[in-house]
Parts: sequence; structure tokens; C-alpha cells
Amino acid sequence: MENNQLYNLLNLPAEVIYNLDKYGSSGKNTFNIDIEDLIQNTSLVKELDKLIAESTGQDDDGMKILWEELNIARQSYNEYQKKGIPDRIFIDTMKFCTRFLNEYYKTYSCYRFAWGWWFPRQLALLEFRIGALEYEYCDGHYISLHIPSDADLTPQSVLKSISQFKDFCKQYYPGWEGLQIKCESWMLSPALKDVLTPNSNILQFQGLFDITETNYESMAILDWVFPGYNKVSEELPENTSLQANMKKYLLDGNKPGWTKGVLKSV
Repeated sequence: MENNQLYNLLNLPAEVIYNLDKYGSSGKNTFNIDIEDLIQNTSLVKELDKLIAESTGQDDDGMKILWEELNIARQSYNEYQKKGIPDRIFIDTMKFCTRFLNEYYKTYSCYRFAWGWWFPRQLALLEFRIGALEYEYCDGHYISLHIPSDADLTPQSVLKSISQFKDFCKQYYPGWEGLQIKCESWMLSPALKDVLTPNSNILQFQGLFDITETNYESMAILDWVFPGYNKVSEELPENTSLQANMKKYLLDGNKPGWTKGVLKSV
């Protein structure tokens, strides 16, 4: 698969493709890694973005690291093919970068890739998007469930994704079967019962988990519900009912926090 074939599969914005091609044709791309080394070495996964940054130098908009990581994604695609994992899963998984590019643009009116530190998980075949949700294999101990911003969180969609993931494990990664599925998110906060209606998709999603811990001092919710804002104030937008209700809740001095949970048997 050529680079531009991959860019088109992932529906990358035209401006991003232009910048990627500009860097790719500059002859300055010098980073090389074998996908087998990345797959077999979890410490390398955690250091990959730093290693690339050392190789590429100053990269204010993240396009250099994005080019290098997408270049590795072509090797990841070959591993998908060897395992027989469908192209649809590859595309959905790698569109992680497309989603964050578009979200950054929506907030700041320019493209910047600031998630080079996370992308190696997908490149190393440790994280897959299966239907609405993402699943990350964590050092043989458990599966971490992640909630993409564009996820359909209706109960039917969530349960379908979980079922599909179990089938995925059975067919491609039998060693992952039976591992606990954990999740940490503002969406699991018990405080949301004071903000949302009982039939909300978020509360129904929350009900699938046994809550284990909540850090009420965390304000990470701002990053996800109010991107671009880093403090509670009257300036917080109210473009959705969730934002409006959450803004009032926060201005009243409440903190929903950040919660961890374990998936119940479903």
C-alpha cells in the first residue's frame, strides 16, 4: 500500500495530505523501524513518538510525526493481512488520527496532530476499533475500553461492539479471551446521575460497569465536553444539552471527576 492510498482510505483532510506529501518528498524522513520490533517490545511502543521526534526535529504542527507513523501503518496493514483481519477494522482503527485532526481543526481552525504519543498502540496492533468502541490490550493483564468521540453509545450499538470484540478475540487473539475489560472516563462518574436524564445513553453505558474508583479532583472532563477550555467559567459553551447541563453543574461548584470501572458480564 502506498502512502497516498492510505491517506485516501483514512479520509485525511486535503490540507493535511498536502503537508504530509511536502514532508515525504523533502527527503528528510529518516526514521526506520521494523514492525516486528514494535509489536514485540511494549517499551518501544511507549517511546516511539520521542524516538521519531529526535529523528525529525522541530515539528510544530505534528505533520512530521504523523507522516512517520502513517508510514509505519503501512507495515501494520501487512500484519493485518497476515492475520486475516478485515480491512474495515484496519481503516476504522487507523482513522483515530483523522478524528483527532478534524476535532483539533473544529476547535482551533487549523490542523495539528498532537496525539503522536498514543498512535503507536494502534500501529503495534495493541488497540483496535471494533464497531463503536476501541479495545486496547494492556500487557496481558486486562483490556482497556476506550470511547471514541464519534461513538454511537446507544445500548444496542455498545452491546453489539462488545459482542463483536469477543468474536474478534476468539478468531484472531485467543490469548485475550477472558481478560477483564476496564474503562476509565468522565462518562462513568456517579455524579452524572445529577446531570443527565435516567434514560440517557451515557448513564445506560455507565450501568454496564462496576465502579471501582473516582477521582473527584480531576477536571479532565473539560478536555472532552468543552474542548479548548481549561477552566470553569461563564465562557464555557452551551451548544448541546450536555454542555448546558454540565456548565451549570460545574459553575455550582460540583466536580464530576474521573472514574474507573470494570465491565460486568454482558
